[in-house]
Amino acid sequence: MEWWNIPRRGWIIILGELAVIIGLGGWVYAEYLNNSYFQGYVNSLSPILVPIVSVGFGVASATAATVLYFTMRKVRRKEGLDNEDSARRRGSERKTVKKPQVSSPRSERGSKAGIAMLPRPKPVIAAGSSAKRGTVQGSNDDEDESG
Repeated sequence: MEWWNIPRRGWIIILGELAVIIGLGGWVYAEYLNNSYFQGYVNSLSPILVPIVSVGFGVASATAATVLYFTMRKVRRKEGLDNEDSARRRGSERKTVKKPQVSSPRSERGSKAGIAMLPRPKPVIAAGSSAKRGTVQGSNDDEDESG
């Protein structure tokens, strides 16, 4: 059952509960502001009350986020299945008319592959680089060019 399918009687109950919660919350807040004994009691509970309320709020938020995530995922999957079914129906109609595919000649494919297969040129090593002493840098290049 989706939230928009809740009957009118259910909405009336939900809104009535919300009004009672807001009314009681306002009453407790007004009592706190006007009653010094209640202020002392709440202030003595604050080292215990604040962490409990914080953890409770975190758990409630995580629960709400998880429920919303799984609900939306379920709705998306259901819509996805509906879209796939309609696409299958449309696809079967489209499959009756098939266009021939034009393939490119092999000579074009070979020329593209030939360019990619060329070896990369070797970088030129400057005299101040970290080459080993006693070796000639140009001798390796001569051998590569001849072979």
